[in-house]
Amino acid sequence: MKHINLREYSYVDIRVFALGAFVTGLKEISYTTKRAQEHLHGAGSEPRSIQRGKRTYEGSWGITQSEVESLNRAARAKGYKDFLDIDLNIVVSYAPKDSNVITTDVIEGASFSEMPKGMKEGDMSSTHTMPFLALNIDYDTTNPY
Repeated sequence: MKHINLREYSYVDIRVFALGAFVTGLKEISYTTKRAQEHLHGAGSEPRSIQRGKRTYEGSWGITQSEVESLNRAARAKGYKDFLDIDLNIVVSYAPKDSNVITTDVIEGASFSEMPKGMKEGDMSSTHTMPFLALNIDYDTTNPY
């Protein structure tokens, strides 16, 4: 049996690029593709097939308060009221230092619905989770730009 890569990706292997810069205040990111499905029934009690419908793309990232401010400034510099008015591509690369196998996903047309801010007593930093919808996710692409 041939083993290609026995090492799993870790958080130190991830690089995320959006609005012309690396998102260095990223604490977490997750994204998913969903497809509507339902059973098609005919005569009898067993389904005859599974019908497939529309796809949807969504996710979220957790970023530091300073990164929220930086992204909002970048959006405003491009003429938008704030970060919530812009649709952007998010490039996510998994690039282990000891491997030449790089996996790059492109989240196209991401649109954020929340721009949270705040802190509480005792916080030494602040992380905010921001959900998004997207138009497409191109998994394992060779040309992210």
